[in-house]
Amino acid sequence: MKFAGAMTRVFTACAIVFALASCERPPAPRGQGLWSYWSTDMTPVKITFKRMEPVPGVKLPPDMVIPRAYIKFALPYKWPTPKTMPDVATDVDALVLFLAHDTGEPLPIAERRIANSDPDDVDRRLYAYFNVYYAPTKREPGFTQYEKPPPRPEAWKPGMPVDEDGIVRVESPNGLYKISGCKVSGGEPPRPTLFCAYYARITPRITVGANFADYRAMGGLPFAERVLSVIKKKLCEFSDCSN
Repeated sequence: MKFAGAMTRVFTACAIVFALASCERPPAPRGQGLWSYWSTDMTPVKITFKRMEPVPGVKLPPDMVIPRAYIKFALPYKWPTPKTMPDVATDVDALVLFLAHDTGEPLPIAERRIANSDPDDVDRRLYAYFNVYYAPTKREPGFTQYEKPPPRPEAWKPGMPVDEDGIVRVESPNGLYKISGCKVSGGEPPRPTLFCAYYARITPRITVGANFADYRAMGGLPFAERVLSVIKKKLCEFSDCSN
């Protein structure tokens, strides 16, 4: 009976830790978080974002159609509720995707190729994860102040500090990127295994908040521009970027 009581306490503890009665190990490698899905399934998931002012009785077409393997989570859908993403996800209010930015393939598919011995089990220099903000659902707070920045006097070069304005232009005057949140500070040299936060206007409807390697340790702004361009290309495969 003492053994039975101990087992009851263990299962209770598991329920508290996961907020669900489950002791299963998350499918994603270490470092990806308890909510992360991790699937190599490329079948499509139809995503419809939650509207700030929904119209009762109106059925909306999907805003994006995304291969399941790209989806880290799409709140309220997160591992393990449900354990796999459904084919149709509605009222999504937070969408996070991940990919290998050298090829654009989903991170779970690229895992074996870019496996590493660090705590994440995948090489942090080679992948990105990013929040997708879809108007009129919601936009990244404060992003509008970066819509019309002054031009940079010169391009960033290796050995220079972070750009003063933190802005990179990609493809057009509407493709503006804010860089912030680089984790190395106090005079330490930047490291490629530590991420910076990159905020990007992809289309008039879509902005992203991306996290990937510190561009100062990866050759400068051309690296950031290339990764953000890969993200933009993928998102335009998943949704209509023409308007």
